[in-house]
Amino acid sequence: MARSKARQRCVVIGGGVIGCSVAWELARHGVAVTVLERSVPGAEASSAAAGILGAQFECSEPGPLFELALESRALHAPWAKRLAQATGIDVEYRASGLLHVELGAAALKRVRDSYAFQRKAGQRVVELGARALRQRLPSISPKAVGALHFPDDARVDPPALFRALRIAAERAGAVFRSGAYVRRVVSASGRVAGVELDDASVVPATDVVVAAGSWSSLVEGAPLPSGGVVPARGQIVELTLQAPLFDAVVHGPRCYLVPRDDGRVLIGSTLEFVGYKREVTAGAVRDLLDAAIGLCPALADAQLSRSWSSFRPYVKGGLPAIGPTETQGLVVATGHYRNGILLAPITAELVGALVRGRRPSLDLAAFSPVR
Repeated sequence: MARSKARQRCVVIGGGVIGCSVAWELARHGVAVTVLERSVPGAEASSAAAGILGAQFECSEPGPLFELALESRALHAPWAKRLAQATGIDVEYRASGLLHVELGAAALKRVRDSYAFQRKAGQRVVELGARALRQRLPSISPKAVGALHFPDDARVDPPALFRALRIAAERAGAVFRSGAYVRRVVSASGRVAGVELDDASVVPATDVVVAAGSWSSLVEGAPLPSGGVVPARGQIVELTLQAPLFDAVVHGPRCYLVPRDDGRVLIGSTLEFVGYKREVTAGAVRDLLDAAIGLCPALADAQLSRSWSSFRPYVKGGLPAIGPTETQGLVVATGHYRNGILLAPITAELVGALVRGRRPSLDLAAFSPVR
């Protein structure tokens, strides 16, 4: 049965894109929400992501993640419109498509075969030969033999998206507390009672959502084993051009290129399991630049603007942990890995339904935090 909103006080642990999305969803439905963030909200993976909405590209096999990704991708366009209406911020949702480029015929055949199931599932996948690819992307390397085009994949600008989500959530009534170091989830008789901070104070709550990204396993009382969610470091390099070379997301053998409307291009991304080391390394920058210029030679003339790294929450098996727990009122939403931006709308909708006592629109068994 649906729960009474008047009695609900939900604490969201984590102020990243998932936490802010959940907060906005709950607040706009009248639930009193407090978001606890250990640093500045959005300082981790959320605002440092590339913003690829690659629901098809990210899924080279059928399964629950593919279905979840498709559902969430469909929500992004109306989500962006609602955020613009609520905040005036353009999150740069662009139905740009994604081009997966290959430099060898054998490699192109392998990716064609791996994505063949998507056509049978009713999704658009278009193979482009070398000539058609150059018509679509004149700046691509002459070594490119072709590409798979996913015309329905898209992109957003994560910093703009995060700002819009934070403002929209606050305007809907959510309260944000920065510098709040969570020690544990407090429960009594099998039911959530609140969240204890490192100063031993307790924030009372009828419901708690653990959305602490790479730090989720460190929250005592959350049903996640030690090391269940680990940080996967990704490094990104940003280049700046006088004018955009292309508008689609371009993925090549060793990097991806994500354009921005103002001429910037993001080059990513590495995958490194190095704990919580935030460094940007010379080797990674070299490798990313080499791969990007090899894929699109014109980028050699671009200005090197900046570089950064972030931690993406990884769960073994690749499926995020989304769903209720054995403790009544405790919900987990973490482990989205490199798809946090893509999966934010559907995660907010599903978690919002659970907290409000509604039936989720999708079966969450495959994503259960206690699976």
